[in-house]
Formats: sequence, C-alpha cells, structure tokens
Amino acid sequence: MERLLPAYPLFVKDPNFSLWSVTDNLNESDVESWWGEKKNIYGFFKSEGKTYCFMGNAAQFACLDVEKAEQTELSVSAFSTDYTFKAGNAVLKIRFVSPLPLKDPELLSMPVTYVEYEILGVEEAEISLFVENRIAYNGANGETEQCRGAVVPLDGFESAFVGLRRQALLSNNNDAFGADWGYWYLSGESAYVLDERDFASYLLTGNTDFAYGELRYIGVVERSKKGAISLAFDELVSIDYFGDLRKGYYLENHNILEAIVYVRNNRSRINAVLKEFEDDLRARSEKYGKEYYNILAASLRQAVSMHKLIKDENGKLLFLSKESGSNGCIATVDVSYPSMPLFLLYDTEYVKGMLRPIFKFAKMPVWTFDFAPHDVGTYPSCRGQVYGFHWKKPSKYHGNLFYLGFRNYQKQNHAPLYQLTAESDIYNFGTQMPVEECANVFIMLLACYLYDGDIDFFKNELSLCEKWVEYLVKYGLMPEHQLCTDDFAGKLKNNLNLAIKATVGIAAYAELVKACGRVETGEKYRKIAEEFATKITAFGEKFTHLPLTWDSGEETYSLKYNFAFDKILKLDLFPQSLLEKETDYYLQKRNVYGTPLDSRSAYAKSDWLVWASSLTDSPEKREKFIATLAAYLRETPDRVPFGDLYDTEKGNYRDFRARSVQGGCFILLLKDKKIFCLRHSSETLKKEQN
Repeated sequence: MERLLPAYPLFVKDPNFSLWSVTDNLNESDVESWWGEKKNIYGFFKSEGKTYCFMGNAAQFACLDVEKAEQTELSVSAFSTDYTFKAGNAVLKIRFVSPLPLKDPELLSMPVTYVEYEILGVEEAEISLFVENRIAYNGANGETEQCRGAVVPLDGFESAFVGLRRQALLSNNNDAFGADWGYWYLSGESAYVLDERDFASYLLTGNTDFAYGELRYIGVVERSKKGAISLAFDELVSIDYFGDLRKGYYLENHNILEAIVYVRNNRSRINAVLKEFEDDLRARSEKYGKEYYNILAASLRQAVSMHKLIKDENGKLLFLSKESGSNGCIATVDVSYPSMPLFLLYDTEYVKGMLRPIFKFAKMPVWTFDFAPHDVGTYPSCRGQVYGFHWKKPSKYHGNLFYLGFRNYQKQNHAPLYQLTAESDIYNFGTQMPVEECANVFIMLLACYLYDGDIDFFKNELSLCEKWVEYLVKYGLMPEHQLCTDDFAGKLKNNLNLAIKATVGIAAYAELVKACGRVETGEKYRKIAEEFATKITAFGEKFTHLPLTWDSGEETYSLKYNFAFDKILKLDLFPQSLLEKETDYYLQKRNVYGTPLDSRSAYAKSDWLVWASSLTDSPEKREKFIATLAAYLRETPDRVPFGDLYDTEKGNYRDFRARSVQGGCFILLLKDKKIFCLRHSSETLKKEQN
C-alpha cells in the first residue's frame, strides 16, 4: 500500500479523544493514542462462513481462525480516512469520519466520531467493532484498572459504554497522557459488554449470548449492508478554567446520549456540511497544487483536535490548545501564533478564544512582568503559567510546588498558581519569552481586527497592551539573551528573526490604536516600526541574506518566517526584494526534506517551512518548499502523527508530535483571503474624527 502519511487519524476530536493508525494497512498494527499508547480497537467482517480482520493487528487472531482482509485502497481527505478491503467475494468500504468543521462550533465540539461502512458482492454479512477497556485510562506501562460499563437502549439502536470505576475528574496534568476520567460510548445496531472469553467465542462461532463477566471490551455488531458505528467520549468535565470547572462547548447544553442520537439520525446532514467544507478547501488550494492539498489534509484534523472548545463564565468562546509532544501546556501563545492561519480563514472567534485566557491570567497579581505570559497552565487545567518557574529557589513561599518539574507530574495536578500573590515571586525572568509573546499577541489582535472589523476586543485589553508595546520598543530591535518560540534551539542574543517579529508587532499595535481613533499614538508607533524595519533592511543589504543574529556573520542564517504577517496584513514594512533574496538563499540551503530552521542544526519546522514559502511571489520557488515537506510526510521512517520538528537529511521525526501548529500550513490560503477592514491611514482617521 502506498504511503500517504506517517500516521492516519481515525477518531480525533480533542486532546483526550485522538486515536490513530500507524501503518498504511489498517489491519497491520494496533490503534494508538496520539502519544503512542496502544488503545486496542478491532474490526471484523463475517461472510460466507469466514471471519476477517480489517482493523487492528490481524496477526494475533490467526489462532482463532480469523483471516486478514486484503486492503486494496487508502485515501485521506480533510475529515476522513478511507479504506477498501477484499474479503472473500465481498468488498468492504470503510470511512473514518471526524466532524470538525470550523464554521459550525456545535458540530465541531460534539464529541462523536463515526465509521461508515458499505458491503458489496455478497448477500449476507456482519460487521463488528470492539474497543478494549484500556481506552478509558492511561496504561502505557502495562497497568490495568477496573472498569465498569453497560448497554443503553436508544432510538432503534444501542450504545455500550465503559469507564473507570474511580472517576477522579481532571486528575492529571502532563503531556503524553489522556483522561483518567469520563466514559466512552460505542454505538450501533446491537451493542455489548463482554470479557475475553466472550470475545474469543464471538470470533470462533459468532455467538453473542455473552455471560457479562469482567468487562474487557465494549462491542457493536451490525448486520446491515450499509451503515455506521459511532465512537463518543463524555469527559464529564473538560477544563479547570481558573477554578471554574467547565464542560465542553456542546455538552454544556446537551448530554452525550443526545449527541450520539443526533449523529445517528443526522449523518447525511453532517456529511453534507463536511463535503461543502472539503470542496471549498480543495478549490482554495487548487492553485498551489495537489501536494499542498495533501499537506492541508494531513494538518486539518490534527490542528483542530488539539484544542478544546468551551465557553467562559460570560459565555465567551475559549479555544484552548494542548502543547502536545512538547510540554503539555494549555493556551500557549507561541503555539497559537503559528496555528492561527487555519482559524483566521474561517472564524476569528477561534483566535480570540486562544487569547482570552492569556489576558485573564496576565491581570492576576501573581503575574508581575510587563510582558505577555507564555501559557496559563498544563492541559486540562488553566491554573497559572507553568513555563519558567524558579525551579530550585529556596524559599518557604515556594515550598516544593515545583520540585518534580512539569515534565514529571504524571498523574498529578498543579496547585492553583493563579491564586498566589505577587510577593510569591514564582517565575524566573531568565526563562521567559518576553519579546516573542508580546509581538505574537499584537499580530494576532491585528489579524482578528482586519478580518472581522471588531476593534472592541483590543480596546478591552488596551491597558495591558500599552505596557507590552513599550517592552517591544525598548527590547525588540536587539533582543536580549532569551528564548523565542523555537526554544528547543536554546537562548539567543540579538536574534534577527525575533527583531523582525517585534517590528511587525509594534506596527500591528500602531494600526490597532489608530483604529481606536488615537491617530497620533498610532503614528508614533508606526514610525518606530518603520525605523526598526529600515535598520534591519539596511543590515541585510550588506549580505547575500540576513544572518542569524545582528552580530553573526554571513555564514549563519535562519528562516525569517516572521516576515510573513508583514506581507499578509499589508503592513509594508519590508521590501519584497529583501524577501525574495531571503527565499533564494533558503532554497540554496535546502536538503532532501526541506531547509533547516537555521545554520545551527539540520532540523526543520514544518509550519515555518510553509511560512517561508509564503514570502515569495514566485510559484516555482514556493513549490520547491512544498515538495520537500510533502516528501517528508510520505517518506519519514517514524510512524507518528504529523511531527513538526524533523531532520531534513534523513526525515527522522525529532520531537513535537500531533501539535496544533500544523494549522500554520494553511498560511498560503490566508494570503488569498481578502482583508475585511482595510488599514486606516492617518488622513482617513482625521477625516472621520472631524
């Protein structure tokens, strides 16, 4: 079977509901969570006296006279992964659908996915799906936990559910972990709860007269030739939002059974919504070629599903990312920044939902800095920034809050850091990202305003932004020894790419305050941004390309992806000739799987590669960037969800699996989106004021 992706999304909805296949043939490996823990789900097909396995590692069932179905086709689209199998005289079509349309927040947040099937070539057949109970808990090291479950009769069908006997809501904060709470629901014509002996009996004889002993699986059996089986997850509680325990957006006003019934009865309507979205996406991407569409199809479900959609206490939307495969932080600003092109394409409210928790935390006494925070906790708890603690500062005010470090919390939960006082002094300035996060916020704010015309969102946070822009003015042009979003590369002084981001950020702030009617203030900051840009441009004229830092030589470089929003938001700070010169050099440094992020290492960042491709006006140059990333997806030896940090020479995944930053791959489409609210010139604003 031809390789399309390193891993294939099957059931993906949110960070705790994300299940993947890691082989090109669906029946050659067990299903895994996004972080690589086995979550066994098995699919079987019975016809003409034989049993075939089409999903899960078929080899382990040979002793039960189960044959391996022959997979003949595989395809991936924005919302589905599709397979075709041959089993004796029968042809079995299987389609895994995760409804995540960004134009419909109700459907996007409805925690139900489904498997559509169609059987051709035989008169009678039976299809079944079985989910092992370890889906309900973290057990990467072989741990077993007691689960409970039963079957619920619904409107003409049934649903089997399973969950841990102990329900400790929101009981862990960590990166590569799922929920140890909530209940999973498998729904179809006839549903069952069964033990290991019952499972073997069904495979051997087709018997479904189960004894209901120790629950090991939930299962569904269907005898129709065409239909669907759904998998749903009820978290019960989704997010601790600064002490306010919130349900998911959809489940705030509905229950899980209503969601399951809705999907069962309205699948044709859902499919029509998804098809309309899919057709539009294909049409938008057509000018950039088939390989670019393949990258978008690989990115969309992953990028959306690494967020949780909820409402705050005022009914405002919150769109909370999990920094998966990185450190597990929630609502990380420098994860939201690269991901935002996808969400700006469809609804700016998602980007505002990324920023609301940052503004809320930044106003709390414990945050004492005059720059933007990095995050507001570790998923699923917004309990205060966890990045950049005073890890070993001896003080009774620190106690042992941070002794283990956030990477080792495992089945623990953070203390309510947001309740601490300024005098607690829990954050270490030296491990913050001050220039990075301030500029990110301003660029995100201006993008929202230019695409929806709502300036009130910025106005409500003006007092914070006034402090943050002054930080950029003071430190942005020649940043101190500090981290940027590429923190894995270490701290860097005089980072030119960061200086570009600060320049764009100040210019973004200038446009925002102009839109508030503060013309003179806007002109003041616009002039500062122009002065910064002039100095950067003049420095670049000394070389064939801009070096890595202000004080490094021409032998160094980095992808200056932060130019992208100067171009997209039409701020016009930097000349196109500089951007073309940069992209020419990046292509000279290109390896088999892309241009390295900078001259210090051979690794690339997939999102920044596409951002770099957006700088040029040449379709030929752009296609060269896209081709290398498409090759990485097809050829990387590491079978993990779309990893965004990888080796450009061998294609090995290095870190950061399944992250939402792949939303940045949509930036070429964002270039084509018309700005709703044009930039305000000083003359126009003065006329409006008069």
